[in-house]
Amino acid sequence: MVEQNFGQTLAHERKQVGYTLRRLASLANCSASTLSRWENGHVSPVRDDVEKVDKALGVNGRLVREWEFATAGGLPPWMRDMSRLEEAAETIELISPHVVPGLLQSPQYLRLVMREGLHPGSPKEIDRLIALRSARYQYLSSKNDPDVIAVFPTSALTCVPEDVRKEQVARLLSVSNGGKVMVHLIPEGSILVGVTSMLLMFHLRGGGKAASADHVRGNVFYEETTGYDRLHGLVKRALGSALPAAQSREVLEKLL
Repeated sequence: MVEQNFGQTLAHERKQVGYTLRRLASLANCSASTLSRWENGHVSPVRDDVEKVDKALGVNGRLVREWEFATAGGLPPWMRDMSRLEEAAETIELISPHVVPGLLQSPQYLRLVMREGLHPGSPKEIDRLIALRSARYQYLSSKNDPDVIAVFPTSALTCVPEDVRKEQVARLLSVSNGGKVMVHLIPEGSILVGVTSMLLMFHLRGGGKAASADHVRGNVFYEETTGYDRLHGLVKRALGSALPAAQSREVLEKLL
């Protein structure tokens, strides 16, 4: 996924209509220096200001849509809070009791999960979401390049069709080659006792921490003071039950 650059789009639209920074600033009731900072990517505008500039340029919402796409990382609204955490993280810990974590899912695996989950979208919408989500890790690698630690059961791979398994295993081996992704498999015959849904732990730039538990109705977010420590305790226990990364890779190679 290519990162969207709102500033470049703004500059392009302004030049297309032949406005100087000062002229557009006058029409949009802002300063030329502010517009310059937006175009250079030094500051990100808020929606109200984008709407004023869009109206001043007469581009019929095109600039607003570009801003929405850029600020959401190209993801649909129900992913936007998660996307902001992903993009602010230095380290992401993914603990899944049943399936491969979504951030590392291959297209076929993601399609299988969405089908089994009775996703309500049209085939075209599902294809779009699959393309976006399956490219998400590559996008994060180019943006903030977080360390990713993933813990999930081996059965998440052995209990899917062979073609899905092979694509997914190849994906896991590929993303772990660079040393930024560490996969820890829970051995066959074992379960993650105490982990009932997907857990995501975010260690943010600047020292902040946040966590998310994935439920049927959506993600529930936790800050350091609201349940974070208990969830992190589950993460530690899950890692203690899993195979080391090197041994997990050996298991993956045998599943190809």
